Amino acid sequence: MVRTVNGTPRPFGDDRPKGKGGITALAVGGALVIGASGVGGLGGLSAGSGTAVESLGSLSGRVKSGKESARKGRPDEAWRRMSLRSVKKATDNALDCAVNSYGQVRDFFSRTPCKSLDRAFFTFADEQGNSFVVSVSWVTMYDRQAVDRLKVLADKDGTGNVKPVGFDALKSQGVRFTGEPYKSRDDGKRLVIAEAATTSGDPDPALVRGTVEVAVELR
Repeated sequence: MVRTVNGTPRPFGDDRPKGKGGITALAVGGALVIGASGVGGLGGLSAGSGTAVESLGSLSGRVKSGKESARKGRPDEAWRRMSLRSVKKATDNALDCAVNSYGQVRDFFSRTPCKSLDRAFFTFADEQGNSFVVSVSWVTMYDRQAVDRLKVLADKDGTGNVKPVGFDALKSQGVRFTGEPYKSRDDGKRLVIAEAATTSGDPDPALVRGTVEVAVELR
């Protein structure tokens, strides 16, 4: 797959501008990514519905409230507070971070193995029917210094990252994580990484960024 960043063709998962806000819109045949033939472990998560986001101020309040729920380990409640429906969820656990990453981040794991890797992948729909996906990775290292080095590397543009759950299936459906939006969080011996991509329609970029901010707080 080839994507375009500032008018320049880029291959999938390469030279990703991380943490700069915004999002590259991408329609995938109007369908939600990762369907019945996609990654295993999918399950519907009913998150209810809420009122539409009408202003940045109201969204800011939802993000704050969603973060509180995420920190308490209540993801469904967090999505409700963001006025989102969590349509699909996929999860994965692994021990080999090098196999499940790419670029310089993969090289880092080849030299400095992780202790474990947990990943989750959410498909969301807003009240207008637009959809987007959020990938969350929890990388546990053997010491805090390794986490610090990993964060510095992963947060840089063009260094690669941990692969989302169902990386190959996502590529085949044209889903591109460009690193906009992207956020990481240092949690002791663990690094949490969250990023998003649009799959259909035109969701509010501020809503997508806010959802990433909430997702990175998940425990």
